[in-house]
Amino acid sequence: MKKGKVLITEPVHELLPKGLVELGFEVVHLPEITRAEALEVIQDFEGLIINSKVVANRELLLKATQLKFVARCGSGKEVIDFKYCVENEIIPITSPEGNRQAVAEHALGMLLSLLNNIHKASREVAAKKWLREKNRGFELYAKTIGIIGFGNTGEAFAEVLRGFNPTILAYDKYRKNFGNNYIVESNLNEIFEHADVLSLHLPLSEETKYFANQNFFLQFKKPIWFVNTSRGNCVNTKDLLNSIQEEKILGAALDVLENEKLETYTDAENEIFNQLLETGKVLITPHIAGWTHESKRKIAEVLLQKISECYR
Repeated sequence: MKKGKVLITEPVHELLPKGLVELGFEVVHLPEITRAEALEVIQDFEGLIINSKVVANRELLLKATQLKFVARCGSGKEVIDFKYCVENEIIPITSPEGNRQAVAEHALGMLLSLLNNIHKASREVAAKKWLREKNRGFELYAKTIGIIGFGNTGEAFAEVLRGFNPTILAYDKYRKNFGNNYIVESNLNEIFEHADVLSLHLPLSEETKYFANQNFFLQFKKPIWFVNTSRGNCVNTKDLLNSIQEEKILGAALDVLENEKLETYTDAENEIFNQLLETGKVLITPHIAGWTHESKRKIAEVLLQKISECYR
């Protein structure tokens, strides 16, 4: 059956547009389209596939008079106005199943690098400095790992940690009875009391904005290593810096930042960013957890399956 047009605003695996055509859609793939340009044409489309560049907020959705579904490549609901979609019979779709393994492996890689000074030692060797004792690291084996947010990526992170025989304390406000033989379902106080490592796996919402702030870090009974592969705005960066300087945090691995457009930084933002790097205890990657060749294909497969189910 011939269906309507679908606008894809991001670079995606070729499997996705090909599969949509096989499902009967007319596909318009415009990976270079701007948000302003999308606003001009969205009224012609039955489906919209986005990532973070074109936000499906109320302004855009009001113009999308034919829209039946809007899909996000990857996890995170902050780029779709779910409330408007539900009220107007538009199906919102996300695909966290597609990059959960990639995020988990990236978080583990960053944590191991942090614990063993791999990034720091590599830079020193490149500068002809061979410093062994200064780079003596810590083993992940048998540490206590706190995981806050136990959805797709939090659960996948716990799975990749198993070989290190850790104690895994996991907390999720909206999920219960998920403990098993290697995961201890916990509350925040138990994580504050026992964690050596804290990994954040929260979606961004009004509830979770600045979840990790000065007061949060002060609750931990011992200094921790901190990992954030979720959303930058879940962490107050200035408070994170203060906690590192006060030695409440031994090191931080960040794949996301409050403001990821580095060229737009104010003097104040630049000051905080530079001080983070100057501590020598921070590892930053450019929001690439979940950004693997394999996850690109998996996300396409997940979206195709979910879109297909919408039309059954």
